[in-house]
Amino acid sequence: MDKPRLMIVEDEAIVAADLAGQLAEMGYEVACSAASGEEALIIAAQVRPDLVLMDICLQGVMDGIDTAQKMREDLSLPVVFLTAHAEANTLLRAKCVEPFGYILKPFENRELKIVIEMALYKHQIESELKHKYVDIARFNQVAVGRELRMIELKQEINAMRRAAGLEEKYQVLDET
Repeated sequence: MDKPRLMIVEDEAIVAADLAGQLAEMGYEVACSAASGEEALIIAAQVRPDLVLMDICLQGVMDGIDTAQKMREDLSLPVVFLTAHAEANTLLRAKCVEPFGYILKPFENRELKIVIEMALYKHQIESELKHKYVDIARFNQVAVGRELRMIELKQEINAMRRAAGLEEKYQVLDET
């Protein structure tokens, strides 16, 4: 199995480098990193990491929560927040973007690894469900289309039988 490819979004270069080292020791590949939300969105769209580890306070106009929202909406990327912020307002905003985890700094490597593994698994299951929903929608569309065609054929047969002076063969319910 390939190593999961992670992205670090952290505006403090020393913290980002230390985190990258810890992740490499845990067996993950750090595919890319960014210091601002705007930069993170551009890089993530190009690299498509398996998981994003995001600080909430970032350089630039967008904070980590706004960036995570855009990543989820536009790129369907899972985000885990790594932050020192636990204020009620911050938590409320963070919950609204449906992160795959929220870890308060400082954290233990064991805690980080568990949250990463759970987030990767949850994202995999979510992706599989999304594909199944699409398959079901396609099936339903085909089934409904075939049913409508059957109704049309029955109506045509009934019309031909009436024109020939015969009794209608099919009862077609008019649900209009």
